[in-house]
Amino acid sequence: MPKTPPYILVVDDNKITTKLTRRYLEANGFEAAEAYDGIECLESVKQRKPDAIVMDVMMPRLDGFETVKILKDDPETADIPVAIVTALNDIATQVKAVESGADDFLTKPIEEKLIITKATVLTTMGRERRRVGRLMDIIDAFRSGDTDLANTLMQREGLLDQ
Repeated sequence: MPKTPPYILVVDDNKITTKLTRRYLEANGFEAAEAYDGIECLESVKQRKPDAIVMDVMMPRLDGFETVKILKDDPETADIPVAIVTALNDIATQVKAVESGADDFLTKPIEEKLIITKATVLTTMGRERRRVGRLMDIIDAFRSGDTDLANTLMQREGLLDQ
């Protein structure tokens, strides 16, 4: 089975910034999508769960801090790594980003090499978090005595021969 490229959602109300970030990502082997505020981000995540999200703070309708908090409070999306991106480089903003649940913090302007490095780390983290979740499902199936389900899940993970 061919490996799919890491998928990142870029969220920023500045369309030039969003398109530039997306261009950087796609030129370096990522698949990327765009959203222009927190509401669009949440709607997009319902349609397709990204491996990671890179999100601006100051946006209309729903800012980055509130959007991250909503994502992290929902068990369906809590495992998605989120990097907060902002021109505000003060300690208070960084603390607020961490308190909202962000996994990383980047300041604008973003350098291409840095965003690619961070995107690689974040998407790897997102995929591994999901893999751990699937492995926990196998353990839970064994604990409940459902060996058929456990074997099916193990086969899906490539842990058993077909």
